[in-house]
Parts: sequence; structure tokens; C-alpha cells
Amino acid sequence: MKSQNAAITLKAMKPTNWWRRWWKRQNPLRQDRFASLAPIASVLLFLSAIVFSFWYLRVEEIDREQEAVKRDVEYSQQRLRLRLLERQEQIMRLARDASNKDIDIKEFTRRAESLVMKNPELQTVAWVDDKRKILASQTAPSVLVSQKWRVGEVLKWGESENSYSLARDLMQPVYSQEDDGSLSIGSPGAGQENYARNVVLQLHTPLTNSQGRFNGVVMAEYAVESLLRYGVPTEILAKYAVSLLDSEGNLIAGQTIPKRTSIWNFVPGIVNQNNEFEVPVSPVGNGLILRAQTWKTSQDLVG
Repeated sequence: MKSQNAAITLKAMKPTNWWRRWWKRQNPLRQDRFASLAPIASVLLFLSAIVFSFWYLRVEEIDREQEAVKRDVEYSQQRLRLRLLERQEQIMRLARDASNKDIDIKEFTRRAESLVMKNPELQTVAWVDDKRKILASQTAPSVLVSQKWRVGEVLKWGESENSYSLARDLMQPVYSQEDDGSLSIGSPGAGQENYARNVVLQLHTPLTNSQGRFNGVVMAEYAVESLLRYGVPTEILAKYAVSLLDSEGNLIAGQTIPKRTSIWNFVPGIVNQNNEFEVPVSPVGNGLILRAQTWKTSQDLVG
């Protein structure tokens, strides 16, 4: 008897039985109202499924683009790093020969000219003694007269002099940035996207005398725009908006895309709508940052 009562109780607790009893208790008018809600609920569920599909596809697309940007930027950074290390090795070899007095000023000028002519990113190679006086200098023909280092001049106070002192104290190569003295592009008040500081990248490689003491530097200047043009693969330059930034995030070479605002920026789960990636350039460090941004030519959801 108890088992029969338990079976009846379980049967009464089934959701279908409860639904049927509840439905029979409603009057016909209310039943019609509830029945009319079924198509609306179906449409809402269908629309929700479509919105979720769009959101999922968009998230997948952004993730794929971000991975591609990251991979290409890291590859470009390696190319830039190898190019800078090759030039640094050549400059260090020149500095070593000058320290050992294997070359004189005339031979230094000849070899510096060869370096400048063979490497388009190098615009100046100079020999500076321990009194900050320029003993020899070779500059690329494209450099403006106002930007040239003249023999007999003394390094001025500023970034160049500070880097000179740092190379003397550390006795190792030091990278720094210096305003090249030419006109900048755009206006600093117009925003980062329209303004580029005209700077050069300097490498100070210390010289030593016969006692191993500091005896000056070999100073090399890189044109940052040329470094970007020849150091980054052309297919990546064509695929992205590639730029070089300083430690404060200011544009110094290349091009950027203004921040874009779209409805996707307000959708949960979608971040970094501009799809960009940046990484410091070794061996310079945080003073030179490589960034790439994807060009957005359509609003396709896939591909």
C-alpha cells in the first residue's frame, strides 16, 4: 500500500502533470494569451541564437587577427634586432681597431664611408676623442648640412653628451635617441596619429687606450625611418600600419591608424578592436618600440 502511494506521489510530482493541472486551471482567455506568447518566444530565441553566433564569430576573427599580428611583429622585431646587431658588430670592430691604433684618421674615414654607403640606415659615423672633440666624421649624402657632425666640433650638452658620458662610465655600447634638428611632421597638438618626432638613433661605442682607460667613442647615427623601411620585411609593411615609437609612446617613424570606435567596442568579450601589437626592439630596449596595426577595409565577420 505504501509503495502504491509513493508511486502516485511521484507521478503527481512530474513536471508534465503539474503543467497540465496548471493549464486546466486557467480560463480560456488567459490560455489564448499564453498561447500567443509562444511564437514571440520562438522568435526571440532565434534572434538570440543569431546574435550569439555573430558575437562568437567576431571574437574568433579578432583572436585570429591578434595572433597573426603578434607573430608578424615578433618576426619583424627579430629582423630589426639582427640588423642592429650586425651594424653594432661592425662599429665595434672599427672601434677596436681605432683603440689598438691599427688605423689612423684617414683609414677610419675610408672605412666609415664604406659603412655609410653600404648600409642605408646608417647616416653618420664619427670618431670622438676623450675631450668630446670630433676627430673624424663621415655622413651620408642625403643628410642635411645642419645635421652633419663637423670635424673639430665638440659634442653639445644634451642626449648625445649624456650618452657619451654613460658609455664612458659603463665602458660598453649605449643606444640613445637624439632630435635630428629637422622639421617635424604635423603638430604635437594634433595628436599622436598626425605628429612624428624627427629623431635619430645613436650608438656610442667606447674606445680605450693602451692602459685600458676610456679614450673616446665611435658614434654612429641611424635614420629611424630608414631603419624601419629596410629592417622590416616589405610584406609586413604592406600588410600592416607599422611604426616605431619612443619610450613615451610618441611616433618617430612609420604610420599609425587613429583609434576606431564601433558598436563592437561595447560588446562583452571583445577587446582591442584596433588589433595592434607592440614589442621593444632589442638591443635598444624600451627606448624603441615596434608596433603594427591591422588595416580594416571591411566589416566582414569571417576571414
